[in-house]
Amino acid sequence: MLVLILAMAVSFAIKSWISSAVIAAVVVINIFVGFLQEYAAEKTMDSLRTLSSPTATVVRGSHTKVIPTAEIAPGDVVELRVGDTIPADMRLIDCMNFETDEALLTGESLPVAKESEA
Repeated sequence: MLVLILAMAVSFAIKSWISSAVIAAVVVINIFVGFLQEYAAEKTMDSLRTLSSPTATVVRGSHTKVIPTAEIAPGDVVELRVGDTIPADMRLIDCMNFETDEALLTGESLPVAKESEA
């Protein structure tokens, strides 16, 4: 990019107007495409951040609380609802018709049925 700007300046200095205009157009297009790519990447990162599970509903001492996932401790009972992201590794205590989408982890194309161990 810097080389293009330098070439454009030299072309203007030697009064080669057509070359200068072409290089200027390439620089503008390069800036525009770079902006679009940055914008798309930022939108993708935002959507990935929303996919992460920042909070979880846990039962501690017979009280239900919503806490950040970083505060989940061994022994917490996590309540999952339809559409929730599983916030941590866990053992299922009770479930009915429970399926998880493991495509990102294992490449499975279909949801995997889970059963409780109890």
